[in-house]
Amino acid sequence: MKTAQSTVEFTFAMIVVMFLIYGMVQVFRWAGIDLAQRQSIQDNSLITLTNGDPSSELNPVFTGAQPIAAVYHGKITNGNNTRP
Repeated sequence: MKTAQSTVEFTFAMIVVMFLIYGMVQVFRWAGIDLAQRQSIQDNSLITLTNGDPSSELNPVFTGAQPIAAVYHGKITNGNNTRP
């Protein structure tokens, strides 16, 4: 009986560890995609001159960050409508 309980606990712990590792991989993947996209946008801004003004190439503000796939864009209220 105790061996079955320890097997179930071990299996549950390994499933939790698997989800943690999967989450870490997704975060590193997202960070890599975001950095690559920012580099591409910066390279494109350095290649093309807008209005012939070279100072526009020094603008560090590009587009926003790559959206994280783990974000839920729906409405989670569970009947609580006190906040918009």
